Amino acid sequence: MPDRTGIPESVVSSFEQRLLPQILLPAVIGVATGCAVGGLSSFAEGLALPALAALPGLWPAAFSPLIFFATLGVSHFITRAAGPSTTELYILTYHEAGSRLPLRQIPGRVLAGLTTVALGGSQGLESPSALLGAALSQVAAKVRRFALCEADRHTLLVAGASAGIAAVFSSPGVGALYGMEIPWRRDLDAPRLVPCALAAACSYGTRAALVGTDHLIRLEHAPSVDPIFVAGAIAVALASGLVARLFAAITELARRQSRKHSPLARAVIGGLLLTVLALAGHALTSKWITFGPGYIAAGWLLSTEHLASLVGVVLLIRTAGTLVSMYGGGGGGVFTSLACTGAFVGEVVARWVGRADDAYALLGAACVLGAAYRIPLAAMLYVAESGGGVTLSMLGVGGVALAQAIIGSASVSDAQRDVRTRD
Repeated sequence: MPDRTGIPESVVSSFEQRLLPQILLPAVIGVATGCAVGGLSSFAEGLALPALAALPGLWPAAFSPLIFFATLGVSHFITRAAGPSTTELYILTYHEAGSRLPLRQIPGRVLAGLTTVALGGSQGLESPSALLGAALSQVAAKVRRFALCEADRHTLLVAGASAGIAAVFSSPGVGALYGMEIPWRRDLDAPRLVPCALAAACSYGTRAALVGTDHLIRLEHAPSVDPIFVAGAIAVALASGLVARLFAAITELARRQSRKHSPLARAVIGGLLLTVLALAGHALTSKWITFGPGYIAAGWLLSTEHLASLVGVVLLIRTAGTLVSMYGGGGGGVFTSLACTGAFVGEVVARWVGRADDAYALLGAACVLGAAYRIPLAAMLYVAESGGGVTLSMLGVGGVALAQAIIGSASVSDAQRDVRTRD
């Protein structure tokens, strides 16, 4: 029966059923996630971590041994779950039909991430943020009056994860594709693009309005592209692919070793190693470059000219800190940390070709992140939204694709699946 507009009620009802999970709820979840993630990142990365780094002398390094004991305590007494890791939980939930996130674990997992970052671990809040966004979407999907089907619930889960990454990484483009791309090694959940893009845009915009954004690399102007620059960009892509492949291999080795050691032993070993790395990095740079997701290290890297050899050594120390944090049981993610590693790779190549251009750092960040986590489309968008111009965007597309080809079938995530089954 038509309504007053002459449109049949069945058409109106169908439109409302599509509008709610595809447009309205993703936007609301994006705003809520942006508020939550903006507050958490401002506290951990804007207040706690700078306060720790500002302590006199070598006192900041004294907190490194406490990181993994603190996260172990949170895991045991609050989260009450030893696994899976926060990094993998969203992916595992995505793949299990009808599965739900364990909401009672979310506060503990977020607290573990905050503790890791605030005490100087070489990780960030990316995984807890994606999980928080997905959890908020699950809460919204529980409202009975929405009458959501299982497919719509899954759509909101993916959109929530995208919102979390968009806010914490300050990138609406990366966030929009994260939720759809991260569960797969060679595939994409493309039908959920609209809700993911809306959630990511609303989340990013909300964070920007409330606390501002925090970009790992800022391009002040478009680079001058000539044959030397193009050759350097190709070198960055090749080096980034190799680094990503090596990082994935060492990550797998660290996982195997962690299964042989008790959580307490890992906390002791990880804390001691991270302390040594923090002190070594500070001795070389006068900055606590192992602290946090990588903004301190990137700030040092891009602040002034450094010898290529020094950049290479700091690259090893910073990346080792990330790997140790994963082994020791840190509660954060490695999303921004991988981008930071790529920025160092790009700067090493920049020194090699004699071009002082931050665009190489941007390309390196995109290539390592895109290859190691198997999210090439998100990484390509990361370059495109940087403001470096069409040519740099095209070089980013080619560079990320080349790095992706080099890493082969490897990935830093065990939970990712190869491709979706086609109907």
